[in-house]
Amino acid sequence: MKKSIFKLTVFVAAIALFTGCVAKQKYNELLLKQQRCQEELTYMTSENQSCQDAKKALNAQVNSLTAEVEQLRADTMRLYRQAKNVEREYDKAKKDYDDLLQNFADLSSNNQNTINDLLGNLDKYKDEMGVKEKMLSIQQDSLAKARVELAMKEQRINEMQSILAQKDAEVKALKEKVSNALKGFEGSGLNVHEKDGKVYVSMDDKLLFASGSWTINENGLKAIQDLAKVLENETEIAVLIEGHTDNVPYHGSGQIKDNWDLSVMRATSVVKALLQSGNIEPTRLSASGRSEYLPLDENNTPEARAKNRRTEIILTPNLDQLFQLIQNK
Repeated sequence: MKKSIFKLTVFVAAIALFTGCVAKQKYNELLLKQQRCQEELTYMTSENQSCQDAKKALNAQVNSLTAEVEQLRADTMRLYRQAKNVEREYDKAKKDYDDLLQNFADLSSNNQNTINDLLGNLDKYKDEMGVKEKMLSIQQDSLAKARVELAMKEQRINEMQSILAQKDAEVKALKEKVSNALKGFEGSGLNVHEKDGKVYVSMDDKLLFASGSWTINENGLKAIQDLAKVLENETEIAVLIEGHTDNVPYHGSGQIKDNWDLSVMRATSVVKALLQSGNIEPTRLSASGRSEYLPLDENNTPEARAKNRRTEIILTPNLDQLFQLIQNK
């Protein structure tokens, strides 16, 4: 490869001697294109991070709502027990009151002093009963409000769970469609699996690219074309393409300097191939280079390195409905 690059460099230099200003102009154009590509890469990387942050925020809010529901249930039980205690105290006070009335009737003809004492106790019990009745009313109001709030929280959780269940069903259906479309490539370095509510289409390096290259070969292009047919009809699915390399340093020249550059170029090549293979809205696609830093196998063996050289096409369902439900909290 180095000899070929050297020959190419000599050939380019020879052409440069005859083309003069024209070559310089083309060089500047290429340099401008490289700068634009780098800006697009920075933007797409930021968008990917935003999606990850949104997912974390969503999981945090779901966990928070679940904790609130559990707390409301605990508060409801506590208020219920308090209300029952107040009711028992009220019944006891009423019984005491009735007993006092009976005692008053029995003693009214015998001892005026005793009657006065009983009347004093009766007023005291009346006051206590008034306070306890007021407390019971407050507790009942609080319990009613807690039940309403709990019902609202449970309704929101049920809605979220319904949306999540629907999205899970959509992801499973999407995985089935993709698996069927790419069935002919099973055993050729292609794998379709579901993880974290997304569908992953993982293609080994040998299926798509020659060593050190970012040009898609004929077999890999056929797999991408088959996948594009599915994505044409799944208009709500966001598509992230991640390029991954092994840990062997890349020694290239020109615009590709290292594994970072190689992984980005490979991801970008897949994006362009998808756009050329189907009627897919470009805003749905993004490319990301991961270099060697997300290996599937951390062993430093030829088999492990081969497994780590891959391109992953990550299909994510639209979660706008769930985000809107959370924002309307």
